[in-house]
Amino acid sequence: MSHATSPNIKIFTEDEIKDITSNYSTLIGRGGFGEVYRGVLDADYDLVAVKRYIRLDLREEFMEEVSIHSMMSHKNVVKLIGYCVSENTLMLVTEYISNGNLDNILHKSDIPIPLDIRLGIAIGCAEALSYMHSMHLSSDKLIYHGDVKPANILLDDNLTTKVSDFGLSRLLFGGDTQFTTSLKGSMGYMDPIYFHEGRLTPKSDVYSFGVVLFELIARKRVKRGDSNLIPAFNKACAKGKGLRELFDAAIADEKNMKILKEMRKLAAECVTLDIRARPQMNDVAKRLRVLRKDLKGSPQSILATHSSWQNPYKQGTSMPSFKKGFSFFKGNSSNSKILSELRNVRIFTKEEINEVTQNYSFPLSTGTSAEVYKGTLEDNTVVVVNRFLHEDSKELFINGGTTLSQVVHKNIIKLLGCCMEDTTLIFIYEYIPKGSLFDILASQEDLALDLRMRIAIKTAEALEYLHSSAAGIIGHGGVATSTILLDENFIPKLTDFSRAFLNNDPSCYGSVLRNLESDVYNFGGVLMALICRDKNTDHDDLIVKFTEAYETDKSGKAMFDRDITAEDDITLLEEIGRLALQCTILKGDEMVKRPTMKEVAAHLGMLRKSWKE
Repeated sequence: MSHATSPNIKIFTEDEIKDITSNYSTLIGRGGFGEVYRGVLDADYDLVAVKRYIRLDLREEFMEEVSIHSMMSHKNVVKLIGYCVSENTLMLVTEYISNGNLDNILHKSDIPIPLDIRLGIAIGCAEALSYMHSMHLSSDKLIYHGDVKPANILLDDNLTTKVSDFGLSRLLFGGDTQFTTSLKGSMGYMDPIYFHEGRLTPKSDVYSFGVVLFELIARKRVKRGDSNLIPAFNKACAKGKGLRELFDAAIADEKNMKILKEMRKLAAECVTLDIRARPQMNDVAKRLRVLRKDLKGSPQSILATHSSWQNPYKQGTSMPSFKKGFSFFKGNSSNSKILSELRNVRIFTKEEINEVTQNYSFPLSTGTSAEVYKGTLEDNTVVVVNRFLHEDSKELFINGGTTLSQVVHKNIIKLLGCCMEDTTLIFIYEYIPKGSLFDILASQEDLALDLRMRIAIKTAEALEYLHSSAAGIIGHGGVATSTILLDENFIPKLTDFSRAFLNNDPSCYGSVLRNLESDVYNFGGVLMALICRDKNTDHDDLIVKFTEAYETDKSGKAMFDRDITAEDDITLLEEIGRLALQCTILKGDEMVKRPTMKEVAAHLGMLRKSWKE
């Protein structure tokens, strides 16, 4: 059986894995499948998790896991980066999730977890499973997870859910049921119908999720010795007493009891033995959002009824019925076209935006054309809400959104949603905590040379990707220190695609080419800003100063930031300066000497490698 994987998934060698994990030096988890190690990817300090399997006879199952996981692209699913297959090993490389798994936090720590956070964790997991169950890879295939349990629910810094471990995930062919004689799963969380009959459906995930929900409200394992949470809850409900004592005392106060009872009711529906009566995961997610909204004390469940995520639908399949959130586009063919071009983007109403931002309570910045606010989604995801102030910004807004929704790269900002209700124009992005490179360079914050190299290389790689056929050949058109954001590890994220041009319209070819050239030119200015950190000189003047310095002194040393001018580093800085000058060549007959972004990224990587050796 052949297994197709995404072209973005990297195949690692054993030696590369040893380098990434420093010869497997940091063990972060162990299970029946094998061991998990923390690692660092390349020289960019990107943290990853490497899962090394014990059983090498499961090669077919392993490749099926890789194939299925590589198809996933959802904010509540852990990202697969690559894998390693050899005669002696099977290993997966995924993004590293900082707070470990829900099992450890619930049952092996005394960390306080408020009810709203628990609901957010449940919502994130339900959203991920709903996404999986609705992935129509072809007309007759569905995906289920197969091993939903707290140990496979990872949590990031904000306690946002990232579902992991797709080792038992399967494609369901020819309908939504599959029979098997080979049982795999985790006792206590496994659907009894699967256990007794070998019958697998997406409703098997619903059962397992119901068990997780019981553990979230009780903060106890479903099975402890002879005791079992599910019958205990059923017995207490039948008797009409003893229910409150089963809930985790830390959250079982009077104001939470109504919500807790509804969560128990939903969990009980998920674990019913009448498989047809179990709810669908999208309904589970919706009801949990209603409960979280009610917990917040608002009279109406706006966020709870959102239209979820748009996905491209194949010709001949029916579009879902969007009862809420799309009514304002009715009869507007222009907006309908815009919606058809937005991919994997959630559409918000104005009321939903008010809830996300708590009525715009946390401003981050205000400009002449937009206001930026911090917000939080139902699953605890922290986001940035960018609200445009003027109707005449609409064209740029739409262009940026449609372009950004079509690209996926770890160094490009993620567009999570938008609102185009009435005259409202809003983007919702992932939140990047440290702000822009412009802000960091203008501050007193220490910025070592290796960090500056990382920022330069990862930004160059993002632009190389945009300029490639893989992305459709996109010219960004606004590369600057102000459009490069930095996360807590100084990993850059390119943002602001309002001036971008996508190479899908013959009438735009000229604009695309101009943007490709301007991206290289502007990136040269970014390189200069990184190595000189001149707070008082604008982009164009900086290029003039660098050019004059190299023409006069054959060196840029007078321009370099004194904080990074150790004797051993001068050669590297000089080479970066010369590369920046190549990027910013303006003379018409010499512009052919300007490198492409692919060449720039490769040259920077070579410079760093020789500098480190």
